[in-house]
Amino acid sequence: MRRKCWLTALFLVLIPQASPAIQLHWSSGVDTLTCTAATRCTLVVQADAAEQRLPAEWRLLWVADSSSVQFIAMDSLEACLLDAAQVSRIEGPATAADTAANLITERFCSTGSNPATAHQVLDLPAGGHGKFKVVALDPTDPDSGRVIESNEVAYNGGVEGAYAPVLLRASSTHETALLRVTAVGAGLASVQAIRVGSPDNLWSVPLTVEQQSNTSITATADVCVPLPQAVVQAGSSTAPSDQAPLAADQIITAAVMSAGTDTILFRDPNPSIYPKDFAFHYNSVYDPTDPAHPWKGIFHLLYIRNKAGLDSIIAHAWTDSLGKPWSVDSMAFRPSGIGWDKKKCWAPSIQQVGNLTYMFYTGVDSLGNQSIGYATTPMLGTANISWTRKASPSYRATDASSWADATGHQVPGVVQFRDPFVMPDPDVTNYPGRYLLFNAGEHAALPTHYTIGVARNDVGTLDFWRDLRNYEATAHNHLAVSGSLESPLVVRDSLTGAWRMFVANADYDTNGYYSTIFLTETVGDSLTDIRASAWPQRDSLYHYVGDDADVVGWQACEHLQIGQVHFFAAYEGNGIGITRMHWDPVAQKFIFVHPDVTGVPPGTDRSGVRFFFSELRPTAGIVRFALESASAIAPRLMVYDVTGRRVRKLTDGRAMQGRSEVTWDCRDEAGKPVPTGIYFARMTEAGRAQVVRVPIVR
Repeated sequence: MRRKCWLTALFLVLIPQASPAIQLHWSSGVDTLTCTAATRCTLVVQADAAEQRLPAEWRLLWVADSSSVQFIAMDSLEACLLDAAQVSRIEGPATAADTAANLITERFCSTGSNPATAHQVLDLPAGGHGKFKVVALDPTDPDSGRVIESNEVAYNGGVEGAYAPVLLRASSTHETALLRVTAVGAGLASVQAIRVGSPDNLWSVPLTVEQQSNTSITATADVCVPLPQAVVQAGSSTAPSDQAPLAADQIITAAVMSAGTDTILFRDPNPSIYPKDFAFHYNSVYDPTDPAHPWKGIFHLLYIRNKAGLDSIIAHAWTDSLGKPWSVDSMAFRPSGIGWDKKKCWAPSIQQVGNLTYMFYTGVDSLGNQSIGYATTPMLGTANISWTRKASPSYRATDASSWADATGHQVPGVVQFRDPFVMPDPDVTNYPGRYLLFNAGEHAALPTHYTIGVARNDVGTLDFWRDLRNYEATAHNHLAVSGSLESPLVVRDSLTGAWRMFVANADYDTNGYYSTIFLTETVGDSLTDIRASAWPQRDSLYHYVGDDADVVGWQACEHLQIGQVHFFAAYEGNGIGITRMHWDPVAQKFIFVHPDVTGVPPGTDRSGVRFFFSELRPTAGIVRFALESASAIAPRLMVYDVTGRRVRKLTDGRAMQGRSEVTWDCRDEAGKPVPTGIYFARMTEAGRAQVVRVPIVR
């Protein structure tokens, strides 16, 4: 019985120029070798005589009637002392797809800068038969995708059968919803199935073949979202699949906040409804209505609609620019009416995984028990999102038995296990392509008190999660708070690299100063280090940002980064506040509401409040601002420098109506004259903000 062919990828550590032709023979110089016993022999890969340089990378393909052919690596020091390149290291299959394709990687080294020859040592089995061939891309014309092949060599008369298809390179275009993938290699005429997806098969998009030859294949699929870095896999019904890396889609869309607005407050269209736990997300989607700009950036809020405890529905709000009006689908996602999410749907967390957007959320069953599952959509766009709901939860208190109370003590007999926050696992070395799920639940060892746990998904699925225990620093015996910790958020500090974990304190004090607490991990520690000693720093959001009254009562925080722009959002009782978040390199901390250094002209916001200069004489130490409003308002007015640090508080939120003026004497809080430079006066009122650029010249 003939065995499936084996594929071996060979990479030179050197980076020489390459030959357009490759010769292959046994060390004796012949193309056919005869051996009756198990034999160690050497294959020689040789550059064409005219070029005298080997390609930097090639594939050795083989077909045999025995799987016991073994590839041998020499001692790395001995290998590198030879003029001819030799195998110094062999690496096993890196992925499940590599295992299926019997694909190994070999590293070559040589003392020569441009080796013309490479030696591959093999152990051949007694009585076996097989054949070999080398294929590579022609690097003399890298854009052509031309494939070069060596002659064929055999042992013991060779064997019948075709070589398995091999992919040497893949690329894609995705200018519209049509994804077009082009791959080059060898034996591609036999390919019967081709797809793009993750190496661990967590996600996959089947492709339809448009054109096909022995050395190239083009295939397409309709995909309405940009795809991340992936692999292309291709195979036949009789041969294992091969794969090639595929770069992430490079699709650029503009993400902006409207001029004159640096902080907004989103409210539900129904004034009696207030948003609660929510997800803040930004993505790019295909828009067929605008051929000139087919990809459109959209901000999304998915939030619980709360009214007197009737928080069972997740609404969806969207806008293409922060500061513009939001569109709202108030019935976007409802309880299923059966099973684990029969009664309520809470606390969404959004992640795009390949071609699908996942919404993880808390489901509440008919008895009030909470668990975590997900729904998916192929495009999180605007109205009428079609969600495919998972019929059973993916993560329950019983799955986190190391810490979670699966009985229920705060509410007797009702399991409290909720508020998922899902993010890619940053440990890509040990856990490539994996995700972490943070959540809140009752602590089994400290009944009625909550703690934050973490889990990691199994390879190739988001249906099963492995408990990594709870964070000791969030347990009640380490972080004593009057209420229950909820709504975890994890953010990496852009300055120090330390991880910060934000949690909401459900029963904060009456002033709301401790409504959000965060812990900071020691720089360099693993994010999944659950020891209390790994998270030594604790602070309240209110005190951290300089006792800024704007953040009093902020809970269920969310962070969103688009390129180098950071946003911070939180539920604050009436709505969802969204503001810019910046990293101050001087104070080594994050700050909120860093004004646009291009300046903002004075004007009127949608509430009818005007904020502008009435007098500007900085050389005399006089800057006077005017505020006008037909209705009663309670504005706060602060002055910031160009780094976003507060220089002076001018008003403290006293009520006013009509016209009022505020004077700044161009001094800081300590009474010292501020130096020459650009400053920003920021007026906030009812969750909105306006900014005036103030030039100071001494």
